[in-house]
Amino acid sequence: MGIEEIKKRNEQIEKRTLMRQEIALLEDKTNVEKLKHFNLISKEREKEIRAIYFERYYKEKWELEIETIKDKFIDPKKIAGTRHPAYYEGTLFNSVNSLKKFDNILHHFRINPDYYISNESRNKHKKRLNLAYKKHEDKYYINGEGNNRFITSIALGLPKILINEITVYDESQEIKNILLWVRENGFQYEIEQEIKSIHDSNQIQLFFDDIYITINGIKKLIIFKEKYENLDVSNFKLKIYKFKSKFLNDYRNKYHYSDEITHLFHANYLKLRKHKLKNK
Repeated sequence: MGIEEIKKRNEQIEKRTLMRQEIALLEDKTNVEKLKHFNLISKEREKEIRAIYFERYYKEKWELEIETIKDKFIDPKKIAGTRHPAYYEGTLFNSVNSLKKFDNILHHFRINPDYYISNESRNKHKKRLNLAYKKHEDKYYINGEGNNRFITSIALGLPKILINEITVYDESQEIKNILLWVRENGFQYEIEQEIKSIHDSNQIQLFFDDIYITINGIKKLIIFKEKYENLDVSNFKLKIYKFKSKFLNDYRNKYHYSDEITHLFHANYLKLRKHKLKNK
């Protein structure tokens, strides 16, 4: 290493040391006050930060992953929220002031203005910046690591930041419609595995009153909906069902070897009838 290189390296070390010392002297200040101290935000920007609401990120069952995008620049103003409970459902102002690693992020940004737009300037961070993007909302969400870095970038009002990986989600209107129908008609549901396509055969557990039903996939749930809406709940139908159940051997299992939804409705007719009458 030459003399000039050593001199330059020492200057960089001294600069970083002085910067850390200056930040350390602000330990009694809030994170927003620290940004103002370094003239990184104006009073007008502080007002904006106070007014921005930071949403809670969650993924509905009908939001399906459609693609992954690598190394893309985005406008951080489109980051609407996070899944981290320390920062969501409050103002951006409160989120900034709650950041635990803020001083370190501030130090990196002050030393290197390219901190948010270059991978090379973020080599000390092994964990890259990832986001979830809801295409139907045109919003980004912090769904993993990097809350300190992300929230600081939003507060700074930067025009763009480099995201290493974006997972893109979009709504399946067909899945959304059927699952909303389930809720609106007095059922509860549980789907353990992530739905990747409407053609998946993921088990869907339906709960209502004293009954527990397993349906294999969204397509069969749609058939369930059609049969439920056409279910005959008349007293005449009830009398026939009770009569045949009493006098015909194993009548409730009549459709045991037919399609699963037909058998489900036949075997559970009394409970499904009661539920439909209750929720009319």
